[in-house]
Amino acid sequence: MTTTLDPRAVRQLDPHAQPSNGPGSTTDRPGYTPSLSMLGILEMGRRQAWQDVRSATPLILADAVCVVIALAVSTALAQWTNAETSTFFAVSVIGLTLWMQHLNGLYPACGQSYSTEFRGILRTCMLVSVVVGFALMTKHDWAIGPLMTWGAFSISLFFSLASLRPVVRRVLGRFDWWTQPVVILGNGAESRQMLMRLNASRQHGLRAAGIVFDPNRYWHVGGSGTDGTQAAIEVGHEGNGFVPSPHFDSATSVMAKLEPQAPVRTTAGSLKRSASNWLGPLSELESIMSRAGSSRLAIADPGSDRWYDFHAFQGIPHVIMPLASEGHPTETARLCQVDNSIELHCRTVLTHPHMLLTKRVMDLTLVILTLPLWFPLMLAIAAAIKIFDPGPVFYYQHRVGRYSHPFRAIKFRSMVCEADQKLQAYLRENPAAQQEWKATHKLKNDPRVTKLGCFLRKTSLDEIPQLLNVLFGEMSLVGPRPIIDGKDYDQEYIQEHPEVFALYQMVRPGITGLWQVSGRNETSYKQRVFLDRFYLHNWSIEMDLFILWRTIKTALFREGAC
Repeated sequence: MTTTLDPRAVRQLDPHAQPSNGPGSTTDRPGYTPSLSMLGILEMGRRQAWQDVRSATPLILADAVCVVIALAVSTALAQWTNAETSTFFAVSVIGLTLWMQHLNGLYPACGQSYSTEFRGILRTCMLVSVVVGFALMTKHDWAIGPLMTWGAFSISLFFSLASLRPVVRRVLGRFDWWTQPVVILGNGAESRQMLMRLNASRQHGLRAAGIVFDPNRYWHVGGSGTDGTQAAIEVGHEGNGFVPSPHFDSATSVMAKLEPQAPVRTTAGSLKRSASNWLGPLSELESIMSRAGSSRLAIADPGSDRWYDFHAFQGIPHVIMPLASEGHPTETARLCQVDNSIELHCRTVLTHPHMLLTKRVMDLTLVILTLPLWFPLMLAIAAAIKIFDPGPVFYYQHRVGRYSHPFRAIKFRSMVCEADQKLQAYLRENPAAQQEWKATHKLKNDPRVTKLGCFLRKTSLDEIPQLLNVLFGEMSLVGPRPIIDGKDYDQEYIQEHPEVFALYQMVRPGITGLWQVSGRNETSYKQRVFLDRFYLHNWSIEMDLFILWRTIKTALFREGAC
């Protein structure tokens, strides 16, 4: 039987074919750029300005409440110490704080992670604290009352801003009126991943409006139809393998799913839209963004060279463009335009001698200042271990330290005595536990852990003795998790990621780190290595302070503890 191909379908299969005058065919030309009108661009600018005001207003009010709380605490203390405050002073402090938050990019802060926001809050609090301290000093000299008032204000301002603001953002993230819609441009698995990521982190102020792509470019020639002609198969319908769905495998690209489960016999020019994440073709970008109320465009098609010309989207208020480079520092990176090319300048500061000295000084300062808090707690826990499970109080484990020098990490003993013998007996009697141990070298229901030890592990109190390792210079408060260079432990880290292990050996391992505040035991080993790489490339004092702050929350709510 002789079959005839639809010429439009042939053109879709041949990327070098000349475009026809059919509907949507202009979008198939290599290098095609959307046509954005001047009126449309101006409308996007106005829409973006209004959305920024709408997103920033609740955050401004929340920050003002935080300053009022700090002022109330300091005013109460001022009355107790007979120090004086005034209404003008309070209003000035509120205005200064809000202005500094604005200068640090925290209004509306859409798309910013909490770590970036925390650094802005830290800079705001430091500057406002210095200004307020200077004002109190010029008025009251160095009297005890004003100093206590200043200290109470500074501490209250930081804790209120750092703790209340993320709560407010998480609550606001539930509402579409506060989050700003983002139109995603792409046709592969990256677009679906970006859509899911945006919708899973709405507290950052963004949400996915949908995906834009040209479905006519991706038709397959199907089997013969009942009329004896070859039909083009529609792949743009939801469920036919093109429109991203949460049920699809994240590692599989859309192009690998072009063959539909239930072929639909139609022609290339009669693609039907469906109620899905697909918003329309690129040729309708301006009207799509208008209907979606969006002024933000995210490009999620790193494999296509035609999107790297920014002129294609100039005028859109916010455009997110992908970079091909991976595994490089981002927190300290900056873009520079040289001639007609763009260069990414990356800077790693963790191995600089003066930065290592600064980190060491910060460790010693914090450990010594908090000595009255953690040392009595250590004594109480040691006494409890002796009472409820007589035996050694501490457990020592050899870990890899700086310059590959081994050291003994100190922890409170959380297991019964003769734990190894009990483990072997338990594994012999439980094949499932034996498989779990071979896979992870951990057991979720470990029979060796005592009741007190279980509590210590979930609250991370078993690691308090490692503060002694910090004093001895063997560990840091924040850093990559200390690894074990043993036969069954951490060989994947050492052998499969030598570039990360090389950086690891240049610093002191930490009691806490990105792994501990990012899910701990709920994360995979590869994620742990990625987090260590990110930390080592992007370290800063502000990042350490952020991790210490998040460690408090992680320990209190027992996040990721086993």
